[in-house]
Amino acid sequence: MVPMPWGRGGLTVVAVGVFILALSARLLFQAAGVGWDSPPRDDAAQYDAIAWSLAQGGPYVATDGYVSHRAPAYPFLLAGVYTIFGHSWTAARVTQALLGAATAVALLFLGSGMLPTHLRVLTSCVYAVFPFSIYWSGYLLSEPLCILLVVLSMCALFKCRSAPGWSGVWGFACGMTALARPNMGILVLLGLPWVNARGARRIGWCAVAAAAFLLTLLPWTLRNYSVHHRLVAVTTMGGIVLWESNNPYLLSDKEMMGRSSHAPDLPEARLVRGLSEVEEDAIYLRLALDFIGTHWREMPRLLAYKMARLWNPLPVLPSRAQSVGAALCIIPMFLMFGVGLWLAWTRGEPWLAPMLLPVAAVTMTALIYWADARIRSPADPFIMFVAVYGLSSAWSGFVRRHGARPGV
Repeated sequence: MVPMPWGRGGLTVVAVGVFILALSARLLFQAAGVGWDSPPRDDAAQYDAIAWSLAQGGPYVATDGYVSHRAPAYPFLLAGVYTIFGHSWTAARVTQALLGAATAVALLFLGSGMLPTHLRVLTSCVYAVFPFSIYWSGYLLSEPLCILLVVLSMCALFKCRSAPGWSGVWGFACGMTALARPNMGILVLLGLPWVNARGARRIGWCAVAAAAFLLTLLPWTLRNYSVHHRLVAVTTMGGIVLWESNNPYLLSDKEMMGRSSHAPDLPEARLVRGLSEVEEDAIYLRLALDFIGTHWREMPRLLAYKMARLWNPLPVLPSRAQSVGAALCIIPMFLMFGVGLWLAWTRGEPWLAPMLLPVAAVTMTALIYWADARIRSPADPFIMFVAVYGLSSAWSGFVRRHGARPGV
């Protein structure tokens, strides 16, 4: 594929078109596939309850009484929406659609000056209409916000290559990502070697990035300390989720292998009755670590199931049509991701290593905790970019080998 001579004005036109396309696709899905006023359930109900409480001037507390189980970025965003529009699920879903459309536009500027413009344009257009990216916009979950923050953080990381001063912006963006989904805080650790490998005063810029990351978390960490009188960086769910995804009951149920149990439904729940959420989380952490230590022979099998869940090409969604549509898109994307990964590796593409950082982050999350499409979602735009690169390269190779036919 021959790169097109995109100018600043041309990219602006593309950005507007991509935004309209992405927003329209998401609003259509919400109207036809979800329903504007369908009530939030499960995790979405927790986010909704916290946000509505905040919007009314109340405490940061979910319906189950926990005050630090949920990372704060999304509930506060949702609270802002409810403060302006009232307890409107329609307004919340429109906000989700806007976040998804903004992500599609942000992909246009990912690695600007380093990544081919035509690949950024293609990836942006594909993401705008990719069914799984559209799917998350229909529910009051943190995925659309987290995905946007991950893309913005990677835009800043690529900027660090030519302008080390962006290290602070990158650290801040990583901190905001962790406040949306704590597991994605891994990005700051994975990206520091990239910052350290570029330009003069590398250690200094790494320190700037790390300081910006920690300062971004600091206000919420101080809030948690004032509430629990313990050091809690973001949430009190680390131990609980580790136990839910690493316990002996999963080993006897193939349907649950690689997934997550519900801690209150397990017999060990009796051990935490009457305890604070911090103490509860600590006990669950010990239970999980004890399980891993005493069942290490079973861990390879459990990890294999987690990887199968993370890269599952046949997702189960609320309707058969949604499941089939998602599979028809995900299978080609995974195949072309493999092709693009191999081609970029063999060609020594300099953008490949940072592009794979979100993929590494969600993979590490899956191995430690549990895996499904929600866990993978922050890496989907980057998987998509490599897949588009593979498809573009394969098409260019086909054209070179066969040439243009006479009259075409």
